[in-house]
Amino acid sequence: MTNISSEKETDVQGTVSEPYFRPRRLGHVNLIVNDTNASMDFYSRIAGFEEVYRVPAIGGGFLSNGNTHHDVGMVQSSGPSGKGRKPGLNHLAFELETEVDLVRGYDRSVARSLEFERTLDHDIAHSAYCADPDGVSCELYADVVKEWRTARTGEVTKPKPVWWPGKTEPVSEKNYHADPEIRRVADAVFHPVRTKHATLVVSDLDQSLRFYTTRIGLDALVRGQGYAILGGSCGEMNITLIQADEGRQACYHHVGFEVASEEELRESISKWTAQGGAVLRTVDHPLRFAAFIEDVDGLLLQFFFDRETGHEAWRKLSVEEALWVA
Repeated sequence: MTNISSEKETDVQGTVSEPYFRPRRLGHVNLIVNDTNASMDFYSRIAGFEEVYRVPAIGGGFLSNGNTHHDVGMVQSSGPSGKGRKPGLNHLAFELETEVDLVRGYDRSVARSLEFERTLDHDIAHSAYCADPDGVSCELYADVVKEWRTARTGEVTKPKPVWWPGKTEPVSEKNYHADPEIRRVADAVFHPVRTKHATLVVSDLDQSLRFYTTRIGLDALVRGQGYAILGGSCGEMNITLIQADEGRQACYHHVGFEVASEEELRESISKWTAQGGAVLRTVDHPLRFAAFIEDVDGLLLQFFFDRETGHEAWRKLSVEEALWVA
């Protein structure tokens, strides 16, 4: 078993350091989809997220139930951001406390010759993107506008310019809502509270663990045999890493949407199946009750309610259990 504490102290170049960033949590997932209109309809009418805004120039759509400006984002495969890629994960996004923290982490990374894919000014947030060892794009962002509902609505046509970290004085205020107003899409089938985790199958678990704890700055909350569960400073379980093997290639596996209660999730499952919807897998485990469905592009979605949140209990899963339960 890997020594987690020593991994966190050693960066990707092998020298002792503190993590470059310190995210609060997983903020959102951004997906590549075949048809933005069809996917936006599905994620609102079935998955239960409220549409917030669209960016027609990139075939972009963004939905949220109030935790942040979007729990789920998407870009169309045929658009300039999709670049012809097949449906799947576009990027994971990790929310930082402030822009000051973002700029500090960026400067420290650049000083160590660590590469970034790009930096962007999203008006409401500033972001830096880097890739994990398997090429998964990770966005590190800080909100620079608190009242995002008034800043982002309808169709957004303003181009996204490059953001130059530190060129202007970074915002020191915490622009996230600690106790956000959670909205509910009343007629939807499922009723998620928020996006809470994503599961990745990785080529090299130790290498990925080093990246996510040192480069991104997540805490290794659980290390089991063949898997690890990580989270930000909020202490939530946000990312599950599963070691690839002969029968399981490195890939994005699923996103997890937390619901308010097990009873409500059972009602949603009944409503979905009554409409002819397929539940690919139901997980009835002492740690979590969950249901898996596919979106219009065949991407896996997990709706879940945790029966046990203490991290210690999650250390005893098999790899197969970790893939579907965690």
